Amino acid sequence: MLRPPLGLPEFDGGPLVPVATYLLTIGVLSGLVAFSPGPSPPPVLGMAWGGFLVLLTVAALRVETVRLRPLLPPRRTLVPVVGVVAAFWALYNLVAVALALGSAPGFEATLSRTATHPLLYLGALLSSLLFTAIPEELLFRTYLQQKFTSLAGGATRRGALSGIGIVAVLFALFHLPRWFLASGHGVGTPLAGRLIGLALMGLAYGSVYALTGNLWLVALFHASMNYPPFVVAVTVPSELHLVAGVVEYAAMVSLVYLTVRLSGHQEPPLAWSRRGPSPSTGD
Repeated sequence: MLRPPLGLPEFDGGPLVPVATYLLTIGVLSGLVAFSPGPSPPPVLGMAWGGFLVLLTVAALRVETVRLRPLLPPRRTLVPVVGVVAAFWALYNLVAVALALGSAPGFEATLSRTATHPLLYLGALLSSLLFTAIPEELLFRTYLQQKFTSLAGGATRRGALSGIGIVAVLFALFHLPRWFLASGHGVGTPLAGRLIGLALMGLAYGSVYALTGNLWLVALFHASMNYPPFVVAVTVPSELHLVAGVVEYAAMVSLVYLTVRLSGHQEPPLAWSRRGPSPSTGD
């Protein structure tokens, strides 16, 4: 079963709690990026950042009088989670191989670095999952998205769409310190394209979470999108990044939606259900 049987938590805090949490996240991230402005932080710093996000989320939930443990999906969902993500990348690679054989620009009929060094790839994927994807998705989806959904109308279609949209924008802006401080880029057309791409990413991850309420699923998608398991060499031209992103995220959300429907879940998605108080509230 992909979807755990949870409803929307009841948060006791006001709107200042998520705002303060987000601003603190941006402030600490800006300090870390200024301290280590390289393209990627040292492993120890990356682990510390992931730990900080988890602790910050737990602290915010405590203020909201919501327990974290019931928000985490049960272990029995791990098998279908891996199956859905594996199916997505299997379909993706089938298309990539076909394009490579057809000599499409950006696709080469040669083995990728992932295929030639699978152990190195798995190590990078696991590191991204544990210290980037899970902490970020815990903050942005498990807490902020559900909190803003609650503030925008609760377990209704309007509330769900508002929560997804607001947090998608916050997720995009979350990457600005690295854009300005670490990469040294300025304001211009590339920044607009970057923010649109990140917002689309946030919309996709938010939709997956709203459909399933499964942190492990959205985190594994996040980590594998950071390190795509391509079989052939793929280099998407910069002018096609946005188009490729739209196709990727639409396929991801569509696959998850079909999986949820085919698995026998006839009730509305998690964030749209009109359940009463869930077991995730209270101390």
